[in-house]
Amino acid sequence: MESFKFEKIDSVSVVNNVVNQISALILERRFVSGERIPTEIELGAQLGVSRNSIREAIKILNAVGILEVKRGKGTFVASTVTPTFFDPLIFSLILEPRSNKDLYELRMMFDSMVLFCAIERITQTQIQELEMIVERTREMFSKERYLDDIEYYMSQDVLFHKCLLETTGNPLIQRIGHSILEFIPEYVKKSIQQDQGILRSINNHKEIIRTLKGRDRSKIIDITDATLVEWKNNWQA
Repeated sequence: MESFKFEKIDSVSVVNNVVNQISALILERRFVSGERIPTEIELGAQLGVSRNSIREAIKILNAVGILEVKRGKGTFVASTVTPTFFDPLIFSLILEPRSNKDLYELRMMFDSMVLFCAIERITQTQIQELEMIVERTREMFSKERYLDDIEYYMSQDVLFHKCLLETTGNPLIQRIGHSILEFIPEYVKKSIQQDQGILRSINNHKEIIRTLKGRDRSKIIDITDATLVEWKNNWQA
């Protein structure tokens, strides 16, 4: 692999600077489609920043479709660069400081829109897929399996919403939605760690499915608000 000289950066906007430097090399075709980039340790040494900053930058570039993280193999330039890479809105959603109130309002608007689209287009097969996710989670919970594995419940929650995005049939909504989902896991984790949080998540998802099956548009705002109530009421901004 050709050796590249990165510029060392200070602590101001560290992650943003790492993102910019890696992005510039890709735009200059110094890293090409499908090529593995240096490891976190190598990048950290060349840039003079912590592995955590490198990891956060890679997470961002993965979220917008520039990099692909392959478990056990490394991080690669994506085979296809999605248009979100050039969309300043998506970058601002990920990079700019945000409060819980901001995120609540964003998700309230976006999640409602997803349901309004899904309620008109969802198929019986897609409903069954959502039901399988919820049932699998419920069974694990009822058997007291994974009770201490918050990561499992967090991944199931995010998976449910990813599948919900697919039911809209709208690639633009899906693209933005997947980007949003990349930076909310920590908030999902806080939610399900609260008292009865796992059970509340299961019941909320069941109610979403009932609403979709009944094609009841009148319940969309209320059910969306119910799934996000902890963001609004219990968390510090």
